[in-house]
Order: sequence, then C-alpha cells, then structure tokens
Amino acid sequence: MLAKDEGCAALETRGLGKRFPGVVALADVSLAIKRGEIHALVGQNGAGKSTLVNILSGMLTADEGEIRVEGHSVDIGNPRRAIELGIVTVYQELSLLPNLSVAQNIALGREPRRRGLLDAGAMRAAARGALDRIGVAIEPDRKVGALSLAERQLVEVAKALSHAPSVLVLDEPTAPLAAREADRLFGVMHALRSQDIAVLFVSHKFREILDHCDRATILRNGRKVTTTALTGLSEADLTEAMIGTKTPRHVHSGLRARGDVVLEAAGLSYGKVRDVSLTFAAGEIVALTGLLGAGQNDIARLLGGDLVPEDGEIRVRGRPARFRSPRGAVAAGICLLTDDRKQEGILPNLPLGDNIALPSLDRRAVLASWIDQAAERRAVGTQIARFGVVARSLSQPMRTLSGGNQQKALLSRWHLDDCAVFVLIEPTRGVDVGARAEIYRRMEELAADGRAIVIVSSDIQEVLAVADRILVVRDGRIAAETSPRARGEDELHLMVQGAA
Repeated sequence: MLAKDEGCAALETRGLGKRFPGVVALADVSLAIKRGEIHALVGQNGAGKSTLVNILSGMLTADEGEIRVEGHSVDIGNPRRAIELGIVTVYQELSLLPNLSVAQNIALGREPRRRGLLDAGAMRAAARGALDRIGVAIEPDRKVGALSLAERQLVEVAKALSHAPSVLVLDEPTAPLAAREADRLFGVMHALRSQDIAVLFVSHKFREILDHCDRATILRNGRKVTTTALTGLSEADLTEAMIGTKTPRHVHSGLRARGDVVLEAAGLSYGKVRDVSLTFAAGEIVALTGLLGAGQNDIARLLGGDLVPEDGEIRVRGRPARFRSPRGAVAAGICLLTDDRKQEGILPNLPLGDNIALPSLDRRAVLASWIDQAAERRAVGTQIARFGVVARSLSQPMRTLSGGNQQKALLSRWHLDDCAVFVLIEPTRGVDVGARAEIYRRMEELAADGRAIVIVSSDIQEVLAVADRILVVRDGRIAAETSPRARGEDELHLMVQGAA
C-alpha cells in the first residue's frame, strides 16, 4: 500500500479509455475520489461503469490514460496488484467458491498457518471478526453453496474488508439485500468514511445514492457527463443527467381484469416455510415481500419446482401437480426466473437467439432431429421486438448483453414457450432505471395477455408500483395481505418489519 500524500485524492483516473472490437467502452474518463468520501458511480447499463470498475480492480487494462493512487501513478495490471495498492472490489457477479466454507472463502490465498500447517481455528476466528464487523450472524463453517444470494453478498463484503482497503469499490452491493441488511451495509460504509477510507459505490438505486453518498460521477455512453455534489438533487435530476431526459416514475396501471385461478398452493411446508396457502389468477400481478430470510424466496422456488415441498399440495388449473424440478414446472406451464441470472438463468456463452429458443425447440421440430431454423429465427425475432431486447444480432453472446436486456430476453424465452405463470424473484435486480421501467411494462403486458405474474421483491417502491395484491411474508408464513391502493410506502415498510 502506498504512503498517503495528504494533498492528493485516494484514487484518481485521468483520461481513461478502453475499446473492444466495434465498441468504445470508455473515452477520456477522469474522476477523483477523496479519502473519507462515499462517491457514487451512476449510469445506465452499458454506460461504462463495469468497464471502469474492472480497470480499477485489475481485471482489465486501460488502452489509454493514467491511474493515480495517493498521488502516485500506478500500473495495476491484475487483481492481486490492485489489492496490494489498497483497492478492493466487491463485484456485482459474486466470486465466492460454493464448495468451500465461509471462512475458507474469506481467507482464500491468505490462509493462516502454524508450524507449517493450516491453522483452522485462526481462520475461523478471522472470518468471525470480519463478519462481526458488518453485523452478520453467519457461521464461518457453513458452505457458501448453502447460503442465499443475499448472505453470499454480505460474505463478499466481509471478505473485502478483511483486506483492510484504503479504497473499497462496491458494485451494486445492495441489489440482493432487503432493507434491514442494506441499512447494515450503509452503516459500515459510513464507518469506513469516518476512518478516512474512500468508497466507490455503484448503484442503480437513486434513493440510496442521495441518502448515503457525498458526490456522484455520471457516465453516459462511455463518457463522463459530470461529477457533482448531491446535496439538493432529486432522483429526477439524477435520471435526467444519466439518460439525458426525465423519466417519469412508474405508476400502477390500475385495476386489471382477474381471470380464473391458474395456480394454487395449499398447506405448503418446506424448511422455514410453514402451512402456506396461496391462489394466483390469470391477469394479475401478485408480490411477495418480506425481510431477508423470511421465506419468500423459498415459496417462489416451491411454486417454480426448484424445491419439493415436504408437505402440502400445488394445483394447476384445479388439478394436483407434483413436479420435482423446474423442468416439471415448465411442463405444467410455470416458469421460474431467480435473482441469480448468471448462475440460474442465462447460458452466458451461447448466442442470444439460442438462449431464447432452447426451451421451446420441440415446437419448431419438423423431424425428431431437425429444427426449422427459419421458423426459429422468425419466432425469436418476434419475441425480441415484443420485449424490447436491444442487441446487435441474434448471434451476440448472451453474456455481453446488459443486465436489463438479459432479463427481458429471459422473459421472452418463457413467453415463447407459452408459460401461463411467471414466477420472478427480484426481477429488476442490477438493472438501471430505464430498463426497470421497461421490465415493469413487459410484466403488465404479460398480465394483460392473461398470464399470472408472481414476483418476489424486497423493493417496496417496486411492489407498490406493479402489484395488484401484496403478500407480506414473515417467519415462513403469509402474515398479511394488502393492496397498493390500501397502503403507502411507510405503512408497508412497517408491515414487513412486523410493526403494523
């Protein structure tokens, strides 16, 4: 770690540029992050934020420009060198190894030894200290693969802090977190600020940025628009700076016609989930919301076939259905989109067209081993246009699309497969304000088309904006049912916390 120069920024970039074949990802980007500052990085998907983060973390090398740490010009080159320089990054796409324990992941590459042997006790103690620092009660010996996405995110933050950074880069850290866990993380960020540590905070959640950050640098199409203090600014101001125009906040479209019940659950139990009974009708959007770990994700996975209930029954159009996998649920007309697109949604290295077409190939099969490719291109093209997926071509690798376009492509995949029920866990996780509004519109169009939409969301504003019915989950049970017309944001927050 370099010695501090009191007159210099903790981290500075000057004229950074990065190009990929046919794309200018960054052009002449300069910014300075002060010690003891929480500095937001704002931009739509594809604006260059991830490229900049990857350069600062050593995952990519800039084609031009300079990086300065504590006033010294540096060549980062690789992630290990970034950490040596005091720059530690928590990525949006998590990097923990699922087959290792929490303690092993936190200590990876720095395992404590005693007389040449691994000191497992010291490793667990160090992990416990890192977790305690952010107030997380996760046992160090638990396998990471058994943790929820939100728990893994918190372990990533604890691991980053164990490196004692002078600059902490947080890429969408609150995307999988419920309000209570996000508040805990903000408390850590403010504590770091008081310790003279610089925090670069990347988020699409403008309320978080305005409430917790000091300044923001805004990128658009790979270029810096401005760096500005945030005092006195509104969410509308940030939106206009980010996309060049004001985007109105999404408002619930009003009462929709409720059709026949297409999916029912009676007395479902699994783990923490106990005796849950639900009905979902064609043409409605139902939201399940609750604190982290309340059971709403497990309920969604039970409905989508990813978990098999220990007790209870699921009925589709009045008939009992016992599917033991998501494939079985899809055969019954139910699709599940989880909050982990990378691991459980997209096929990253396959083309966009294949990602959309794969589940419904049999619909275009002329012979058992031959697909009508012209029909497939027409069908996929229709879906891309309908769901507003922005891509260069059907052959573009799925991993190169923005998060918002990946999510719209997944919705189009299951619409093409003619699913009657869409079960969506955190459907707008990691997407910008423009893409979020588009996804809301697509969900409303699906509902208007007679599909039943079930969403799990920890975002109270999102729940109020799109849901016809709201189910509050506490301790594995449905604690309350309400509607957006009956509750305001503060009231629903209190219901989620069990205070109303």
